[in-house]
Amino acid sequence: MRYGVVIHGPEVIDLGIAGKVLDQLGAMGEVEANIGGAMGVAALIDAGLEDRVTVKGRQLVSDALVDMDRRCDQVILLNSSKTPASGQALGRMVVSRVAQRLEVPLVQIDSGFYICWRPPIDPSVASLVRTMNLREAPPAKMVEMSPYRRVISGVEIGENVWMDGIVVGKATDEVVEVRLVQGELVFTGLEPKAHGLEKLSITDLSRTIIRSGSVRRTEGGEGRLQATGDRIILIDHRAEDALFRGRDIKAAVSVGDDTTRIATSLLARLGVPVIGIVDGDEDGICMDSNAAEGSIRIVLQPGNDDQLGALVRERIFRGQDEIEYQGTIGELTSKIKHLAGNKVRSLVR
Repeated sequence: MRYGVVIHGPEVIDLGIAGKVLDQLGAMGEVEANIGGAMGVAALIDAGLEDRVTVKGRQLVSDALVDMDRRCDQVILLNSSKTPASGQALGRMVVSRVAQRLEVPLVQIDSGFYICWRPPIDPSVASLVRTMNLREAPPAKMVEMSPYRRVISGVEIGENVWMDGIVVGKATDEVVEVRLVQGELVFTGLEPKAHGLEKLSITDLSRTIIRSGSVRRTEGGEGRLQATGDRIILIDHRAEDALFRGRDIKAAVSVGDDTTRIATSLLARLGVPVIGIVDGDEDGICMDSNAAEGSIRIVLQPGNDDQLGALVRERIFRGQDEIEYQGTIGELTSKIKHLAGNKVRSLVR
C-alpha cells in the first residue's frame, strides 16, 4: 500500500500531528508526503522533517491532491483548522476543484475530525483515525468554483484577510465574500485596505490563495540551516516567496512592515539576515520575531517605505530582483540609509 499525504499549513506540523501520522503510516506501507507554502516549509525546518516531506513551492493543495492521486493507493489531506467549519470549508473548496480528476480514496484528517471525501477508507487509515480519537464529519456538497467569486468561511471578526500574501483588509463578518467585477475586487464582510489592494493583480479568484488571521497560529521548534552565497535579493511583496528565493544568498532587503516581519521570520530558518525598510504600519499578521544574526530594520517617517524601496531597486539593484554583492551587510545598510536621507527615524537591530 502506498499512501500519499498532502500537508496543508504549518499548524499540523507544529502540533506534532504530521510527524505522528507519517510515522504510523510508514509502519503500514510506503509513504510519500508533500507540502506547499512557505510557512509550512518553515515548520518543516523547525521540526526537522525537511528530509521526509517534498517541498512543492506555492503549489495549490488541489493540484497536490491530483499529483498524489496518480501515484498512490490512498490520499490523505492533513490539516489543522482554526474551527471545524473552516476545516470543512477548506476540504470542500480544494476537493470541488478536482473531484472529477480523482480516482483513489481521499480522506481529510483535521483537528478533532476526519472526512471521507472519496470512499472507501483503507483499513490502516481507519485504524489511524481511531487511535487519534477523531469523529467522522459528513462530506459537504461540492461547489462549482468560479474565477469571479470566492466565499471565505470561519473568519473571526477583526482578523486580517490576505490574498496571495498581501493584506487586503479586516473582516467585519464571519463570512467574507470576494467578487471580481470588471477587473476590480469587491468585498462583502470586509473593510478594505487600499494600500494592499493596489499591489494586487488578480484575474482568477479560483487560483488565488486567500487566508485570514496570522500566517502561523502555532509555534514550532528552532531548526536552522546555514546561509551561503554572494547574492542579495529584494523583497517588496509576496514575502512568503522569500523562503524559496533565499537558498544560497548572502542577505535580503525587504520593503514594508509586514513583508519585513514575514521575510525575516522565514529567512531566519536559512540563517539569512534581512535589512528591512519599514515605516511603522504593520498589520500584525506574523507574530514570529525570529531573525538571523545581522538583521536590521531601517525605520522611516510614516509613508516613506515604498518610495525608498523603489529607490533601492533603481540605485542598488539596478532594476533587478537580485544581484551579486561582494560587500558586507553593514556597508549595504549604510548605502540604504544614505538613500533615505532625513527620512530615517531609527535603526532597530
